[in-house]
Amino acid sequence: GGGGGGWGAPANAPYGGDLYGGGASAGASAGGGGGTVQYTLHVSDSVVPAVLGRGGQVIKEMMDQSGASIKVSQKGDYVSGTQLRIITISGNQEAASYAHQLVSAKIPTQ
Repeated sequence: GGGGGGWGAPANAPYGGDLYGGGASAGASAGGGGGTVQYTLHVSDSVVPAVLGRGGQVIKEMMDQSGASIKVSQKGDYVSGTQLRIITISGNQEAASYAHQLVSAKIPTQ
């Protein structure tokens, strides 16, 4: 009987592995929401306080709401040749897109 048992396991394993392997990779790509996307906004210094909020409260709320990461370049760190600060939004497609809407709503149209 021992020999039979030994033979059964390897035949089983690749099949089981295949099945689970396929499931795992499908789950990961679906869960990732199509991978990470990044938006970059260029805004004037004057709108940065509205985006950040007092003590960074507004930007923190927007990150909590959307699930995306929102970063604002440091004071004096401008888009080359301009006086525009850089806001970078990154996350999965859905989160980043939502965060982009939230941030855009804080920026007065110029």
